[in-house]
Amino acid sequence: MDREILCRVLKNAMKAQTIVYIYNDSTSKDERYGGFVQLVTKDYVVMRLVSSAARAAGYLIARLDMVFRVDNGGQSAKRAERLYYLNQERHEGFAVSTFGNLLVNVLMVAMDQKIAISVFLDQDEERESFNGYVRHVVKEHIVMDDLDNDAESYGEVHFELASIIDIQLGSSDLTNLALLYEQPKRD
Repeated sequence: MDREILCRVLKNAMKAQTIVYIYNDSTSKDERYGGFVQLVTKDYVVMRLVSSAARAAGYLIARLDMVFRVDNGGQSAKRAERLYYLNQERHEGFAVSTFGNLLVNVLMVAMDQKIAISVFLDQDEERESFNGYVRHVVKEHIVMDDLDNDAESYGEVHFELASIIDIQLGSSDLTNLALLYEQPKRD
């Protein structure tokens, strides 16, 4: 998708505070993220995600060069917007520096504040997602503790910054993962 047109559509949605749907996984063209655009830089978009039930669903930081489609307007978006406001939904605040590389900044905030995140990677045309905690960020190399749904560690995952398609944080699934991780197990 043309970057200039993409940025214009996203910035207009940000200004109007309307829900948009973005598609950034060309291997699964039915998968999309919906929400309010919070920030558009020359390389990234930050969205306040809204679930299909019109609830606050955390944040998404996505690479613009991976977005191949944006849906703006439409009945499902208008319905979600209306329900979001009628339910008085609010996203928790999330601030990150836009100076430098936004992905690195998000990873550093997640590491420093011990925030559980989900990272979606593209490695040699194979897509996979990891949930857990960032342990190290060294130049372009990231180390993450990969956790299953019960907060049990699969071990460390090492990957390069360039392989990141998007990062999610603040969703109810990630909040639950953090709760399980922080609580000692009872036998």
